[in-house]
Amino acid sequence: MKTLSLKNWLKVFRDSFKKFFSENPFKHSASIAYFTVISLPGIAIISVLVAGSFYEYDAVREELIKQISLLMGQNSADQIEELMGKAYLSSESLVMKIVGGAILFISATTVFVSLQDSLNNIWKIRPKPNKEILKFIINRLLSLAMIVSIGFLVLVSLMIDTVIAILNQTISGYFNGFSYYIIVIANIAISLFIITFIFAAIYKILPDAQIKWKDVWMGAIVTTVFFVAGKYLIGYYLSKSNLGDAYGAAGSLVALLAWVYYSVLIFLFGANFTMVYTRYKGRRIRPSKGAVKIKIQEIESETEEVNQ
Repeated sequence: MKTLSLKNWLKVFRDSFKKFFSENPFKHSASIAYFTVISLPGIAIISVLVAGSFYEYDAVREELIKQISLLMGQNSADQIEELMGKAYLSSESLVMKIVGGAILFISATTVFVSLQDSLNNIWKIRPKPNKEILKFIINRLLSLAMIVSIGFLVLVSLMIDTVIAILNQTISGYFNGFSYYIIVIANIAISLFIITFIFAAIYKILPDAQIKWKDVWMGAIVTTVFFVAGKYLIGYYLSKSNLGDAYGAAGSLVALLAWVYYSVLIFLFGANFTMVYTRYKGRRIRPSKGAVKIKIQEIESETEEVNQ
């Protein structure tokens, strides 16, 4: 296995930033952030329904909101909880349930489809054009699988929290006044694991590519570090920016959109880092069976284009 020196690590980050800015990330982030805000209620509801099948529904909902609060801050968590309440399935009739379920499914999976397109674009991969309908169905099912995985991660987080609460007295007996800090550190560690796993799973599963887990784990870890560091920076900015005065009642929604926009930028940087890191390790991100590699060529003049 090829081990990277400190000099090569610096080159990996340098090349990652160069590739990141060459991919027009701000445009892609804006569109994905829009789809994400629309999709968040659906993702949250489906995740809670999945985890709620195995555990108490209200407890699962509270755990999800707690995890969102740790990631995005309490204001964003409150906004998502409010959107969840407004997007919940109607119980008036069977037809309305079916229509509502279909809308919920499409809205929840749209963001993952857009993330897949961005990853394919960054990694210069494109699905074969002769299977559009089948590809559409597969993409939606993959996206649904990602949402179900989030639901199970919330369930795991809730179960671990329950175990920690049960063992709280034992922990207090061994560590005296430090038990509170141990529980806080444990909760932070759980949240970091969930974030890293979600990034790794998206990099590995969503794109039409063959890539090793060891490559996506490194990309996911780097993405998580930037994600967490930026969380405090953008949280500080949002706390000082008086969005409520500028946008009124829409201030909390604008804050959520700003947070998601930044998060998508970090995600796209992680995708570029994963590609550059894989190359430095002597490997390649290859297209899957139903996809092809694409090459973009720049042509300087119309004369040159005619000659070719």
